[in-house]
Amino acid sequence: MTTDAACTHRIGERALGALKSVGLAASAKNYELWYAHAEGKNPALSAAIQRTLDPSGLMSQETADKLYKDHIQHAHLSRDVLALITRLEAEVAAIYEVIEESGENAAGNGAALSEISDQLSQTAQDYPAVGILLENVITVAKTMRDQNQALEARLSDAADEISVLQRNVENIQVEAMKDSLTGVANRAMFDKSLNEQIKRARQEQKPLSLMMADIDNFKRFNDTWGHQTGDQVLRLVAQVMNSNVKGQDILARYGGEEFAIILPETGVDHAHKLADRIRETVESRHLRKRRTNEDLGVITMSIGISTLHDQDDMETLIERADECLYAAKKAGRNCVVNELEKANAQDTG
Repeated sequence: MTTDAACTHRIGERALGALKSVGLAASAKNYELWYAHAEGKNPALSAAIQRTLDPSGLMSQETADKLYKDHIQHAHLSRDVLALITRLEAEVAAIYEVIEESGENAAGNGAALSEISDQLSQTAQDYPAVGILLENVITVAKTMRDQNQALEARLSDAADEISVLQRNVENIQVEAMKDSLTGVANRAMFDKSLNEQIKRARQEQKPLSLMMADIDNFKRFNDTWGHQTGDQVLRLVAQVMNSNVKGQDILARYGGEEFAIILPETGVDHAHKLADRIRETVESRHLRKRRTNEDLGVITMSIGISTLHDQDDMETLIERADECLYAAKKAGRNCVVNELEKANAQDTG
């Protein structure tokens, strides 16, 4: 065994031992995360691992998934973006080089033409000399035409290359804002979008509502049927919600089994009707386990709705929607509570 191979095996053994000690399964993602930690070349990751261990030295799979996303997955995305930007810079530099070179040649050819014109004026009576000068004029003109054609072709190729690079960068940025399990927007995209929509609603003086939705008793469902079946339920809920939102609405997985929908130009009444339609659609889906055809029953959702006030920022808007969600849970689950209903209930209570 070579020295490099032996070192790799030692790091791998340390990573597997560390996974066992913190109570995590030796899955591919977990192993990659802990190998990077054991290798000692990612101090930010190692520090994050130490911070997130519980008092007994254990770590939940949810925490490990977040560490993987922040320190491994996004690191790959960053490297991809950097590589594309490096190519883009090289392409732009090459274009400038061609333009500068063309500019120098054009200036030289312009000077040659000017000199020939002067000579033509001075030797108009000397036909043999004029013939030679005319040949020179034609040669210079052809050279300039060929150079311009070459420049146009080069610029056209460069424009195509830059367009491809730009699309690649945009695609990577879009993927970085998606939840990998459900395909809807992730928490980072939700935060960015909500801030933008709050500013837009204020500028245009239009309503803005926020819906926070949570799958009822999802932990018990996961414990009963397993995480793979739970993941299928999350995908189904995301699909149902996505099919009920309109073009400008923004659906995101807020975290775990909780989803959020940003509703621009939507008041609380219309938001409540949409929430009820989503809740009823989810409840109508009778679930069966694919491999065994076991009856999984039905799943339900509790939903809370807030609407933007003059004094709101992102945190207060989310906080009120969360409070309405909690009120829906307290009311027996599988229902929708908006902030007006909640306020009226408090006034009459």
